[in-house]
Amino acid sequence: RQQAAVGRCLLSSCQQELAACLLDGKCLLNIGCLQLCNGRPDEVTCQIRCGDLFENDAVGRFNNCAVSQKKCVPQKQDDGAFPVPPASALVKRFNTQEVFQGKWYITAGLNEAFDCFDCQAHFFTSPYPGRVYAKLYWRVKEPDGEFFTKNAIQRFVQDPQNPGILYNHDNEYLHYQDDWYILDADPASFVLVYYRGSNDAWDGYGGAVLYTRTPTVPKEVVPRVQKALRAIGRDWGEFKLTDNSCKPQTRDPNQLRAEYVRRKVIMTEEDLQKQLTRVRLTVANDLVTEGREAERAIANLEQQLEDFQRLASVEGVNLFGGIEGDLSQTIERVAGALTPANK
Repeated sequence: RQQAAVGRCLLSSCQQELAACLLDGKCLLNIGCLQLCNGRPDEVTCQIRCGDLFENDAVGRFNNCAVSQKKCVPQKQDDGAFPVPPASALVKRFNTQEVFQGKWYITAGLNEAFDCFDCQAHFFTSPYPGRVYAKLYWRVKEPDGEFFTKNAIQRFVQDPQNPGILYNHDNEYLHYQDDWYILDADPASFVLVYYRGSNDAWDGYGGAVLYTRTPTVPKEVVPRVQKALRAIGRDWGEFKLTDNSCKPQTRDPNQLRAEYVRRKVIMTEEDLQKQLTRVRLTVANDLVTEGREAERAIANLEQQLEDFQRLASVEGVNLFGGIEGDLSQTIERVAGALTPANK
């Protein structure tokens, strides 16, 4: 019944967006991909992977109409799986300019759907106290071992009263907002982040990640991480280690996508709720009001990436193999939004 109701709403309220989706190869493949996930043991992870594989403007417009504008897909409600942690579990002091500068790796994650991708190298800068910008990279890996690389730019603002909380709010896409809770940190070695969020599709999703300066988890940080996790009712044994060896790409990612699904046109409520929550990460924050601060931050991130690419080429590491579009194009798109003509 719910699926039928979603279908009727799409046909009556999102006709143009649905038609455009059906005429767009990637958007159509996205819907077909979701259909193939139905009934699988890893259904949720499969649905989220579809959002990673098939994303473009047509998908975005269709999702915006179906979820945010016309509410054809009802919001998945908070089930309490990721509650707000107690204040006593958070760090009492957190200097963003001391900690979030330079390159960090996500070396372990709690939520397999959102946190446990390979080759997660994140580049941070904090131009002012309490303000953080990040350039995120991660790989989407296919069953045959091949991959392609995704990236995003995000911005966080520190809670002035609670230094252990960082907010990623004011986003246009699905009105998503993510709250980061810093459970423990050492600027030289690790940052343990627990997060929860909400968007038009899903309220109350969450997870946790361990950032380290090295591509693998240093054994000496594990006792502190375990202690911090126990304070919120979690355990280090729940975490999955990531692979940051960043082996080079051997096949065309476009070919991988074409091979991934056959074309079917069935959309369910659960499919959209779960998939869209993952897609939020690929959408840059609304940086228009940040002006010169954002431009400087992005320039800093670009320089970090260039430096890392030079080092990686010497060490034989291929972080960016299979990426859609180069870094300069990404920077130009974000910087374009910052010009006075676009305000």
